[in-house]
Amino acid sequence: MLAQAPQLTRAHVSIAIAAGYLDEPPALPGLAHLLEHVLTTAPLEASSNTSLLTWLAQHQGSLNAHTDDYVTDVHFSIPANKLEAAALTVARQLARPPLPLSTIRAEVAAIDAEWNARQNSAQMQRLDALAALADPQHVGAGCRHGNAQTLGSDTALLLKALTTFHRAYYHGGRVNIAIISPWEIVDMTRLTQHMAARFSPSPPNAPSLAIASRWSRQLSAKVASTSNTVELLWPLPSAIARHQLIALSGLADAVQQGYFVEQFPDSITDYRATLAPSGATDAFGLLLSGTATQEQVKALAAALSERLAIFFTPLPGTTPNDHDTIWQPPADTVQLAPAWFAHARRQTLARRFATPPSEHQPAPSPFSADNVRWLIGNAPTSASPRAVDASPTPFPNVQCWCGQYAVDEDFGALADNAWAACFVPGAMIVPSPLIAQRLALQGIVFKQENSPHGSWVIVMGSQANHAMVALLEKATLAAPNAHEGLLAQQLVQRLTPLPATPALWVSHDTEAAVVCNTLANLASRIEKHTVQASLADLPSSTAIMRTLSLPGTPSQRLLLALAEQHHSAAFFQQARDDHHLGYVAAVRRGDGAPCSLGYVVQTSNAGQVSNVGEISKEAVSTGGKLIKEIEEKRIEEKLIAITDALWKTSNGVLQAHLPTLTPPETPLAALILQWQSLLAGTRQPLHRLGQQSLHSQALGDLLTQINSVGRWQTHWLDSAGHYQFNESTIEELGKIDIVGG
Repeated sequence: MLAQAPQLTRAHVSIAIAAGYLDEPPALPGLAHLLEHVLTTAPLEASSNTSLLTWLAQHQGSLNAHTDDYVTDVHFSIPANKLEAAALTVARQLARPPLPLSTIRAEVAAIDAEWNARQNSAQMQRLDALAALADPQHVGAGCRHGNAQTLGSDTALLLKALTTFHRAYYHGGRVNIAIISPWEIVDMTRLTQHMAARFSPSPPNAPSLAIASRWSRQLSAKVASTSNTVELLWPLPSAIARHQLIALSGLADAVQQGYFVEQFPDSITDYRATLAPSGATDAFGLLLSGTATQEQVKALAAALSERLAIFFTPLPGTTPNDHDTIWQPPADTVQLAPAWFAHARRQTLARRFATPPSEHQPAPSPFSADNVRWLIGNAPTSASPRAVDASPTPFPNVQCWCGQYAVDEDFGALADNAWAACFVPGAMIVPSPLIAQRLALQGIVFKQENSPHGSWVIVMGSQANHAMVALLEKATLAAPNAHEGLLAQQLVQRLTPLPATPALWVSHDTEAAVVCNTLANLASRIEKHTVQASLADLPSSTAIMRTLSLPGTPSQRLLLALAEQHHSAAFFQQARDDHHLGYVAAVRRGDGAPCSLGYVVQTSNAGQVSNVGEISKEAVSTGGKLIKEIEEKRIEEKLIAITDALWKTSNGVLQAHLPTLTPPETPLAALILQWQSLLAGTRQPLHRLGQQSLHSQALGDLLTQINSVGRWQTHWLDSAGHYQFNESTIEELGKIDIVGG
């Protein structure tokens, strides 16, 4: 599957294998997940010290992998001029991987740590609920993530099982390659042929691509949740024509764009339609947010089944030729790569479902009231709302920007478009129900981002200012959500500064004053809230991040972009594999003025403490607090040692790894990057600073600034919500020596 996009500077590649959790041997749940891990972290055949992850990072690329029910994919992004070398390297590793015992042992530990970190997350709770809807005899009713218990400790047995699983599934009959790049189609075709040639042909006894139905007669299950949701699932036939799947995908897009918006009761505030949602990829899904009783859900499921069935008409005849269709990302796409990778996974899944045209019999419509299943997530009943102070509150000052700020240089289409964006600190903007879908019917794109530190919305399209006024007039403010996701992700959110007052950015001054007043009116109703941290990360774990902050001059921002790219692979290797500091180990950057760089790890407090030394039995018996503190101190000291060593890099090495400044790949991305820059205190997004000349002397001067104006901090956040930080002075750490600087 190939697509050409001349504006790209990076290529996005997916190698997807039609095999996943539900293809595993029942005795080894998590085997497919383990193989995915080993493929990306095992040493390359040509280098005993380099994995796919580190190789891509060393070449200014990024790589990740994903295991789902029926598909496993390894996907990466790379500068376009390095596409061929990267594509052949990844294909070679996936086709004929080394499977060293040491890597297998390390990745079992990593998967177990991931399991512990995520086992009470919303994602894992949803998978448990889906398992409850499965036939008890089906592999889908068990653990699909894997952990140390399900995979066992017999590494030799795992090696044999991984080899067998790889031979059965990682061959030409199940490989799907997808590339989007600025290359000509003929050149990408040649490259994909070379990539495919790395894989063995299908073995004579290769397992069938058929999908066995896994749904039991049980119709509903409950999901422990922090919000009220209902997920309706219509299981698909085990064999369906490719063009019917394409029609279902189009139906999901149409529903997402506002069709059926009038079908929902007032208690439904949002919805998302998806063909093959993760964890239930053999179903059509509709996730509803809001409140509804079980009887209302049944009635709604019956009504929606009837409406959806009207749109799904089995198409007779042969499969149409859809290979020439030009792929278009959804209008609200911010990052092109995830949209492309999701599209590639759907195409791979379609290959598993689809029957050959000669064997195809039109499948019955999956949309019937007696076929639907649902997952109900009920949040705990909240306390009565806090009374709002009736005394008048003065309107806050609103920081306002008006104009294009050169975003039309990123996308010419933005020169004739309109948009409006607003930000409220310390609160969450709650739009009126189904706002995204209602705006989509008007041709307006809506995007919202919430964090515990503030909330922003952006609308793009004709009459954007008018749409923003209407949106804000009907919106309310709520206490910001507690942090969600892994603790390390929560810490990383602190890297980018946000303004302390409401902010507005409009492309045109028509009605700008009205928008500003409406935003001030909404922001005047902010209450002071104490955000309660989520406990979803239990069992107990801790994230620790060491950050470097600089004032944020253009050169300093480029330096941190360079460091993020250059340090990522080495930090991951040292923190995760060499020193075993935790499952998560990553370098992330917050751009703006000031600019920041964070080195973050996350570890389970249940893990063993290394080199405890003289700790007495009495001290240990008083509880785990002392051990926890000693373990955190050990991790902090390792973080300091690793990061100091990373910065002791010669100018010549850094000069050879100047960052590739990636421009935005969609119009909405260009707007959001500019908006985030304005909020972070600078008017120029990093990619528009230009490739400044960082010759050796200038680079040395920049590195020296770290000792004079750089500020180091260490941050801690545990799963009980306790956050603390300390400021590390240069005297405490010792000055960082710059080799050759």
